[in-house]
Amino acid sequence: MRLLNMILAESALETVPPEIASHEIILRDARRRGRAPTSIVLDRARHHAAMKNLPYSHKRGRPDIVYLTLQVTQYTPLNLRGLLRTYVHTIRDYVLIVDPSTRVPHNYNNFIGLIEQLFETGRVPPRGRPLITLKKMKLRELIESLRPDLILLLDDVRGRQSTFRDVIGEIVSRDSPCVLVGGFPHGEFSEETYSLAHMIVKIGKYSYNTFIIVAKLLTYLENALGIEQ
Repeated sequence: MRLLNMILAESALETVPPEIASHEIILRDARRRGRAPTSIVLDRARHHAAMKNLPYSHKRGRPDIVYLTLQVTQYTPLNLRGLLRTYVHTIRDYVLIVDPSTRVPHNYNNFIGLIEQLFETGRVPPRGRPLITLKKMKLRELIESLRPDLILLLDDVRGRQSTFRDVIGEIVSRDSPCVLVGGFPHGEFSEETYSLAHMIVKIGKYSYNTFIIVAKLLTYLENALGIEQ
């Protein structure tokens, strides 16, 4: 394996959509933050009542999933060795291109501020070398640009039962594999996402949180490659 591309797909990361921007809960939060309603990150913990009638509401408003997963990917030995590239595809078809040198803020509120700046400017920091770049891009377009030789979708709903050992065997046997993991809390991937995968697997008998399965997968992979922890 030369490089692993890790994609958080259909992630529950977005700014407040215009159709709920006038809801009192959104307006109150925006006033408190001193920001425009559509410039703040949608978060179910604060905006639950406003989100009830949004399409696919159960898959939205969980920026913490992206936050926790990036805390894993960016600090792993695999990434520090230059063997990992991480991307975040969002439910509204934006893509965050995360530079391997990016160190995600450990403070969650600082992370939210960084994401809000990213959606405003298209990159952070606004000047100099960008650490995270934001592009309007569908998942299919992102995958086509990466040209992987394996697209492996980890999915609890439709996945064929497998083990970490077998999945790692598939990954290390390829030059530039791509692993897709859901960046949302509940439900299925879209049919479009399912259609992109070469393999759809469920690892183990339990349903793991996204950051847990990513952490376990990368640890197994590092062990298989002989990378010191």
